Amino acid sequence: MKHTVLFICLLLLTTAALAQERAITGSVRDAGGNPLVGASIVIKGTTRGSTTESDGSFKLAIPDRPSLTLITSIIGFTTEEITLSPTQTNVAIVLNEDNKALDEVVVVGYGTQKKINLTGAVASIDAKEIENRPITNVSQALQGRIPGLLVTQTGGQPGRENIGLQIRGISSLNNNDVLVIVDGVAMSMQNLNPNDVESISVLKDAASAAIYGARASGGVILVTTKKGKTGKARITYDGYVGTQSPTRMPNMVNAYQHALLYREGELNDNPSNTALTYSLADIEKYRTGELPSADRLSFLFRPAAQTQHNIAISGGNETSNYYVSVGYLKQGGIMQNTGYERLNIRTNNNFKVGNRLDIGIMTQFAPSLQKAPSEATFPNGPTRTLNDYIFEAFRRGSVYPILNPDGQWSSVTGWANRFGLESEDGGFARERLNRLTGALTVNYRILDGLSLTGMYSGKFDQTRRVDYSKRMKFVSPVDFKTVDFDYNTNSLLTANQTDYYHTLQLLLNYNKTLGDHTVKLLGGFSREWNQNFAETVGRRNFLTDEIYVVDAGSADTQTWTARGTASEWAIQSFFGRANYEYKGKYLLEGIVRYDGSSRFAAPVRWGIFPSVSGGWRISDEPFLKSNRVVNNLKLRASWGQVGNQNVALYQFASTVSTGAYYFNGLPNTTAFYSGNPNPDLTWETKRTVNLGLDAGFWSNKLTVTLDLFQDRTRGILLQPPVPDTYGRGRVFQNVGIVDNKGWEVDVRHQNQIGGLRYGVGVLLSNARETVVDVGGLGTRISGNNITEVGYGVNEWFGWEAAGLFQTAEEVKASSFQNIRTGPGDIRFVENGGNPKTITADDRVHLGRQNSMFPYGVNVNLAWKGFDLSAFGQGVGYRQTYLSSLAGNAFQDNLASALDIHLDRWTPETPNAYFPKTRIGGINKAFSSFHLQNAAYFRLKNIQVGYTIPSQLTERLKISRLRVYFSGENLVTFTKLLAFDPEAPNGSGNFYPLSKVTTFGINLSL
Repeated sequence: MKHTVLFICLLLLTTAALAQERAITGSVRDAGGNPLVGASIVIKGTTRGSTTESDGSFKLAIPDRPSLTLITSIIGFTTEEITLSPTQTNVAIVLNEDNKALDEVVVVGYGTQKKINLTGAVASIDAKEIENRPITNVSQALQGRIPGLLVTQTGGQPGRENIGLQIRGISSLNNNDVLVIVDGVAMSMQNLNPNDVESISVLKDAASAAIYGARASGGVILVTTKKGKTGKARITYDGYVGTQSPTRMPNMVNAYQHALLYREGELNDNPSNTALTYSLADIEKYRTGELPSADRLSFLFRPAAQTQHNIAISGGNETSNYYVSVGYLKQGGIMQNTGYERLNIRTNNNFKVGNRLDIGIMTQFAPSLQKAPSEATFPNGPTRTLNDYIFEAFRRGSVYPILNPDGQWSSVTGWANRFGLESEDGGFARERLNRLTGALTVNYRILDGLSLTGMYSGKFDQTRRVDYSKRMKFVSPVDFKTVDFDYNTNSLLTANQTDYYHTLQLLLNYNKTLGDHTVKLLGGFSREWNQNFAETVGRRNFLTDEIYVVDAGSADTQTWTARGTASEWAIQSFFGRANYEYKGKYLLEGIVRYDGSSRFAAPVRWGIFPSVSGGWRISDEPFLKSNRVVNNLKLRASWGQVGNQNVALYQFASTVSTGAYYFNGLPNTTAFYSGNPNPDLTWETKRTVNLGLDAGFWSNKLTVTLDLFQDRTRGILLQPPVPDTYGRGRVFQNVGIVDNKGWEVDVRHQNQIGGLRYGVGVLLSNARETVVDVGGLGTRISGNNITEVGYGVNEWFGWEAAGLFQTAEEVKASSFQNIRTGPGDIRFVENGGNPKTITADDRVHLGRQNSMFPYGVNVNLAWKGFDLSAFGQGVGYRQTYLSSLAGNAFQDNLASALDIHLDRWTPETPNAYFPKTRIGGINKAFSSFHLQNAAYFRLKNIQVGYTIPSQLTERLKISRLRVYFSGENLVTFTKLLAFDPEAPNGSGNFYPLSKVTTFGINLSL
């Protein structure tokens, strides 16, 4: 009976609920009366809704209540809210095209421009493409996001990621760094909080970058941080917690495999060898586990935590706005005794004083602390760097113990156990950077359309590094006696560096529109100056490891070290820009900058850097204006000239160096002329031509950007030969020439199907340089790299390999290589040298060292509060050389091997990849054999999130609450053996990149 009553009640409730609903029909069309298919109609405050059919019609059951609002949206059109009357059963909804894309503003040098009016090659990303990724350096967010920008991260050490930025390939033989400007101040992005970034613009061609003159040959990146907006106070919290682990590391052979391979190598070197390092009995003990096998990589690397928390408060009214943020990052190191912490405090405040005066004040304080093993090194003392420690993990095989059974650091006579040196038992290095940045901006509107802006900014960096190496005790695992090394002493090095950077700018802007004509003029003055002071002091032989201040060290002055440097430079500039538009479709821009740099002598100190560019908005012509498919089509063309002033200071003047030596037991100081000056030295100059196309189709649901470019850099600094009668060494001269050309394509699509929004983006680019002149040098060979006229910069240079010898007859019939060469060894090709013997003259170009065809792929989806984004990037061409450790087992007398070396030549496995195992290096000559295809695709980031429905969060007075999971560097596809394809080398001496998984929250009040 009870169940029957319950069923009746439920039935009545359901009937009542149905009775409280009513059906509504309607249509959704554009302003021209055309039906819009797939438009989403949702009842406000709920997830309940419908989508339009092919004729634009829809049906929807709605609650029967007095007031109800429908939200209608579709990609490419404005979102509309329609309030229904209590009796309304039909509604006709009209959506207008969304002109947001046309009104989008892009930051350019010393100002902003509408994106549709750009005539140069400028690309940008906004905060949405950076948010919630577990990155510690803003540069990481640019990888694969901007066509033509190659971002390489060659290390994962916390606080020192070794990120390289390269815009449109290589155009110089020297340092040609990208100029990074953050809110008008030149600085690195290293200490910038990613959550504070509003947008990033990349100026790629000379026409857009010429406004920065002598420092813009490498391209310019402009970072704009967030500011307050008019409205009530908004408080946001963004934070995540996560874990890190190495991305891709080689596997070492275990002790049994190590001993087996080593014995095989010794017998390959000398089949009659009877004094083998490992007997068959030893090998059997390793196989059974009677003798231990050390897992060296697991000892050195381990999972580590990473967390970040950010709180921001923003708001404003008609007379002022404000933005205040605090961010804290803590990144543990996947290698013991490493880590990084950073605090970011930023304020951006703007005030209106009357009707004409605006004042802006920006401040940033960013203290950071980097933790690393000791690298304290004295003259003639043992070297100890972070890469040495890492290499040690591979350098000694798993047969060598790390710790003895009693827990003491193990070591064999002849080598130090760097695991101990890397640990906190061996010492530490702590580097603390305090960065304080401030800017004051005053803008005065003189007349309608005419304004004067002045800005002063200052950046103060203070770095203190304390590097202390402790006394270390190593014990032999054989006789358990102490092994004597120089590490039985302790030492301290303290380094202090102070850097002051100042910028003063005055800008005069004039904007005027007369009928169909619009003119925008900019005139400016800029002065920047920098001062740097650095001091290093150190001592050795401290009485105790508990007190590490300089005065506690030895009184013996010969164990002391003290150095100090000071430098300064300045650049002063006058610049102008003129923009002209006719009917918004014919565009013209001209730029000129006049720079004077203290890096050069007075007669050649000043230079002019001009550019001109134009654009034609074809889509605004009458024959395309009403086209429903093409809504944006613009052609661009530009020419410009920029410079590179990145030369060492004081190269134009004779300098005096000082030194010290002991004579008769007493210290003496000397002074002497050093360097080889050239008073005619000046900057490198790059001229660039760019052709571009911007297109948008179907209300910008599909956008395409294409660019072609070609540039020539002249006056590249080289040291050509000088006559013997000159009497001094070579001097730097502006003699080199490099050509560079390439292309870029960026295709993006976004759409909405009912309640599902999605977007897809693909970008691809390439640049290829050719050396035209090296100032009479002919070729410039540096180790295994060569720069030669007609080729690329720093190409691989070595012997061409033709596989492995298979028989003694093949060895005998080929050119002589080595008296020990036999079947299973690498076969080198004779290329024009001595036909009977392989010599250095047989070396040839082996290919480009620089990466080519960088690309990125981005996909994002959103549906009913759920969102998914996936981003991948890679390069289509990259070569890595497997050197040292990875080249061959036990190469360079290293006592180690990787599991890839098990695939080696033997009479039973003639088709193996690696040559026969040897102890030593007859197969280590630099050749094409060990060049590996390191092209790759990496799932750089994937993020899954869910936004809690507003009807739930509003009850908690929460504006928005989103939870998400994010993964960084999760999967990598490459043909490269063993190592991460982004690694700087194939030898193992680098800090690995990290795979990061995080869980985070976005909260807005």
